[in-house]
Amino acid sequence: MKKLIKVFFVIGIILLLLVIWYAYNHQLCQNPPQLKQFIHRFGWYAPVVFIMIQIIQPILPIIPGGMSDVVGVVVFGKIIGVLYASVGLIIGEVILFILVRHYGRSFVLSILSEKSLPRLDKLIQLGNKHTIWMLIIIFLMPFGPDDLACLAAGFTNISFKDYLRTIILFKPLSVAIHCYLLLDVFKMVKIN
Repeated sequence: MKKLIKVFFVIGIILLLLVIWYAYNHQLCQNPPQLKQFIHRFGWYAPVVFIMIQIIQPILPIIPGGMSDVVGVVVFGKIIGVLYASVGLIIGEVILFILVRHYGRSFVLSILSEKSLPRLDKLIQLGNKHTIWMLIIIFLMPFGPDDLACLAAGFTNISFKDYLRTIILFKPLSVAIHCYLLLDVFKMVKIN
């Protein structure tokens, strides 16, 4: 499993570099209306591909956290973009939770670096006492370790039903908070 995940990770990095190269050469990142127009050329495939990227993001974090969410807001609008981003991330975090429950520590070791393990263990300890509150607080923290918290939740005694209810209620709020904060930061940087 570890080799398979590494292969997917390498393929993902290569694809990401190709997308960045293409976007840079066609000035898509510097011109949000042009980016929006480019993506909308794909019709109904555009939201499907975006949601698929969001599903993969928690499992194989190739794109820096929150960047794809912001692209979704820029391309699809503030409400629909957050909705698409949230749907994909919720599905991805449900898959992540199931993988942790099924494969345990061996799965986690295949996707996390050694330096992230102490943080994961601290979240597991915290989660064993208050899993739902741990998830809510981390989701509401701008740029909190959401995916790490979802990994930790898989090791706790939280029921799947409670986990699902918590991420459905709080993940969209988390996505909205960091998207709007990042958009404000980008606007400030552009002005200065």
